[in-house]
Amino acid sequence: MVNTSDVVHLTGKAILLLTPFHRSQRGNSLTSERIQSGLKQMGITIDLISLEDENWEKDLQEALENKYYSIVHGFHGLHFARVLQKVPGLYRLPLVLTMTGTDINFDLAGSNRDLVLYSMRAVQKIVVFNKQFAGEISAAYPEFQDKLLAIPQGVQLEDVPAIRRQDIGLQDRAFLFLLPSGLRAVKNIHLALDALEALWPKFNDLRLWVMGASIEENYSQSIIQRMKLLPWARYWGEIPHSRVKSYYQLADVVLNTSLAEGQPQAAIEAMSLSIPAILTAVPGNLGIIEHEVQGFYARNQEELMEAARKLLQDDNLKKTMGAAAQKLVKDNFLPEAEFNSHAALYRSLSK
Repeated sequence: MVNTSDVVHLTGKAILLLTPFHRSQRGNSLTSERIQSGLKQMGITIDLISLEDENWEKDLQEALENKYYSIVHGFHGLHFARVLQKVPGLYRLPLVLTMTGTDINFDLAGSNRDLVLYSMRAVQKIVVFNKQFAGEISAAYPEFQDKLLAIPQGVQLEDVPAIRRQDIGLQDRAFLFLLPSGLRAVKNIHLALDALEALWPKFNDLRLWVMGASIEENYSQSIIQRMKLLPWARYWGEIPHSRVKSYYQLADVVLNTSLAEGQPQAAIEAMSLSIPAILTAVPGNLGIIEHEVQGFYARNQEELMEAARKLLQDDNLKKTMGAAAQKLVKDNFLPEAEFNSHAALYRSLSK
């Protein structure tokens, strides 16, 4: 339950969220929108500016000049570092950074390391999605130990009318693997295609749907063109988040084949509907499920094939894992817990 009894109105000022993406439906945009909506319901004034907006820098400068905001919360370490460089007036305010995945798994270990560290040093608190990331960052960079805070993302799906399988050409006997993901190289979608293509000759009822925006042009084209040649696979493009529940409900298994994750949010959303998961055994996915309880971890194509084969052949296993998946989400990924944790964080910085 959302705790509104001790909400501090921050002396009439507002919280500002800075997200790199808003128009495009991606992890950062969905996370920031969910937090904004949830905290508004708690009586906290909270605004959002996207770096996709043409006039974001001008709007931000004007807001700072008017002294309207009391805390600024940026998403993604690399993008936020570039904001800080362009708008140094932000340093007058308490700052929060949420590190969302690629900034931890790639940017912090690559050529943009210094920029990510720059934003991490500039802020008062750093939010990550799980304790494993907090521990790994603390071990590598002890200077940030006191700044780190783990807040899992909550699952929040809108109720929508159900889609009947026959209305979209999906046979009742079809066994549907759903891979909800934007088309980006880091999502490693070819792994799912390779594994299921090898299984399909023996399991002709197998189907794969990929659902997400085309983000990286060359990679997207390679996936789309390949899927056009596979009679058992279908690419749906981007489905508005307000409608994704109706597609999740058709699935037998949800897949995440990423090379690295912040939190596999779409997979967890599907799991909340009693759907077992197969996740790659990579940072951000590891620690989400228990192997062979709510689903399977796969380190390579062969392990993904074996996990898929087990679920294809054993309906009771699928149902048992699906029930365990739903319970895990209810126990660990409640939106109310996410909102309350952010409200407490903001209160601590506004004192």
